[in-house]
Amino acid sequence: MSNALKQSGPVVVTLVMLACLAGFSRLGIATEGVEEFQARSKAAIDALPMKVGDWVAQRKQLDASARNLLQPNAETTLLYQNQRTGAEAYYAVVQVQDCRHMIGHSPPVCYPGTGWTITARIPHTWKLGEFEIPGMEYRMERQAGLGKTQAWTVQNFYIFPDGRFGSSGEELDRAAADYRRVAYGAAQVQVVTGTATSQAVRDEVWRDLVGSEKSLEMIRILRSGIPK
Repeated sequence: MSNALKQSGPVVVTLVMLACLAGFSRLGIATEGVEEFQARSKAAIDALPMKVGDWVAQRKQLDASARNLLQPNAETTLLYQNQRTGAEAYYAVVQVQDCRHMIGHSPPVCYPGTGWTITARIPHTWKLGEFEIPGMEYRMERQAGLGKTQAWTVQNFYIFPDGRFGSSGEELDRAAADYRRVAYGAAQVQVVTGTATSQAVRDEVWRDLVGSEKSLEMIRILRSGIPK
């Protein structure tokens, strides 16, 4: 071994160790501020209004099996009824502590598992406040007994803590595989109406409920978990 190589050896080892330490320090972003982010997120989800204009909500319980699967940090399911027109809509938000828990609760997985048949999938982009939100609209139906068919429209999107929105299970998979994002979880938003509900009423639901001041503030918070 040459003298030059012998002399440079400790320097090379030191540089390698520093590079490794730098790499491990970057892993620290995986948990930085997570508890505070989860607390802010829960407060924002809990603050969704029970009354918006003519819309008045009843709070519904999350199914026990879904709770066991999701292990949510925060969730709410609100059934709104318009006191003037009688129109109804569910507005549901759930944030998981680990985005891997969300994968089994995406609409193409969970609804068929409870007897629903998805008859159509329609990509949408909803404009709310400063946001353009890409999502998916699912049309589905199931037998409700005595020859009757129950039909729903489920409009769904995901909110990731790095500021992105999503509409697919593949995006959940990518978030679950990313050490920088997985510990911050992910949120899912669903707006559920009857298939017979007119587009004008659905537009009203998005404008009045999802687009309410409290709802927009919640969306901002759920997008802002990972430190810049």
